[in-house]
Amino acid sequence: MNKSDLISALKNNGIAKGSKLLLHSSYKSIDFEGAPEEVCKGFMEAIGEEGLLVMPTHSLSFKNISKSGPYNPGRSPSQVGAITDAFWKLPRVSRSMHPSHSDAAWGRGAKELISGHEKVDAVGTESPLERFSRTDGKILMMGCKLNSCTMGHVAEWQAGVPYLTEHFDPTWGTTAEYIDAEDGKIKTYVYKTFPGCGAGFPNAIPWLKEAGFLKEISLNKELSYLIDAAGFMKVVVEKLKQNPTALLTSDEDHINRCHHCRQVQKFKV
Repeated sequence: MNKSDLISALKNNGIAKGSKLLLHSSYKSIDFEGAPEEVCKGFMEAIGEEGLLVMPTHSLSFKNISKSGPYNPGRSPSQVGAITDAFWKLPRVSRSMHPSHSDAAWGRGAKELISGHEKVDAVGTESPLERFSRTDGKILMMGCKLNSCTMGHVAEWQAGVPYLTEHFDPTWGTTAEYIDAEDGKIKTYVYKTFPGCGAGFPNAIPWLKEAGFLKEISLNKELSYLIDAAGFMKVVVEKLKQNPTALLTSDEDHINRCHHCRQVQKFKV
């Protein structure tokens, strides 16, 4: 698949000029002919500047583990995929100031979407993805599974699940440093809640299908999911309020490997 093929495939699935899209992706899975930045440019061309393209660009710059010092939106690499790391470097892409879980956006309303992220919880109210969930946008899981869908963490936060304070990995610490865009000084961000492990997020697939908010599509060889963002939040938050552990995995092998998943088992009823 090259850039032209990608644009055609997107249009065939209703993604065109003016679309709002939150993209999760696996560059290795899509068998793309070209660099990761060409994937980004394909999406930009498909939706146009009147559209909105958003990607997670998490640097995971916790103070205990950061190898590049305080988070700098113009320098810190994204740790969540080659396409995301290419995206934030492109012209007219705005990247948020959250020191570990930044998001980047391009198109209409991009700067407004990502503003003030360092002042709120990573996936909390008024975070970029929570704001996106209140639009008519779509989530595209391109060649990757639903366990990569950060909107699942937004739903957990909105539902107030009991495991929000459980760290993904306590060795990372509870603080991160970032370079303030206004005064250039190093500031410290103190975490109150933590996005955890998404291994159980595929639990939501049948709920979303039944509600008509998830479509299985093919952009190339790999199965992709196209999901209504507001519908995702409506269905998943409702399920979590009924059962706060509905998004936790039951995969014993994974639980044995994952600190977070072992810790949150105590909340299951």
